[in-house]
Amino acid sequence: MTRRSTPKGYPSIFNFSPMPLFLDTETTGLSPASGDAVVEIAIVDSGGRAVLNTLVDPGRNIPWQATNVHGITNDMVRGRPTLSQLMPQIHQIISKEVVVIYNSSFDAPFFPGRLKEALSVECAMRRFTQETGGGRWKKLDIAAQKVGHRWTGNAHRALADALACRSVWEWLETSTRRDSTKPNTTNSSTVATTTVRCANCSTMLRVPIGKLLDITCPKCRQTFRRQT
Repeated sequence: MTRRSTPKGYPSIFNFSPMPLFLDTETTGLSPASGDAVVEIAIVDSGGRAVLNTLVDPGRNIPWQATNVHGITNDMVRGRPTLSQLMPQIHQIISKEVVVIYNSSFDAPFFPGRLKEALSVECAMRRFTQETGGGRWKKLDIAAQKVGHRWTGNAHRALADALACRSVWEWLETSTRRDSTKPNTTNSSTVATTTVRCANCSTMLRVPIGKLLDITCPKCRQTFRRQT
């Protein structure tokens, strides 16, 4: 069974995807096309542990308007690594992983290749807005309040925002799993899911419950059999 295949009778949403990473940046402004750059980046794993959390030298002055938002000053980033210096480490972290960003259309363009090394880049803001009635895009602080997130650190710093994004995504995933267990008279293929750990590389995978499956891990490509 390959990563793209789906057990007979199950919708494609249950393809075996690894547990995601959550990424957030702080920047000098709104547009990399206009010369704005990253001043801080954080990546946390599905357990809430910081895989990367560092200030970044943007190679330019940070406007006071940006400092008023995130509190990061020119003195704070002086001597810190540049984004170019960090990219090999970032590539290694996100390679073949699902990366979740709150407003990915803002953050992704700041990176060379728009994080193309990732298995996929998911937008938590888009999904949260769609699943809570649509309309105007919901800001992260609004979404975090809705899901009962407890802030650690300062909002508008990369690590705190990445952790808030994780809480929002977990809430969305829990809602999806809860809905999947409800009786469905129109679609008999709706099933509950669970997570299992790859026997080879320990990546967490989501799979349907109650099946003996030959599971191919999308990260290491090894196949193992597991009763879920």
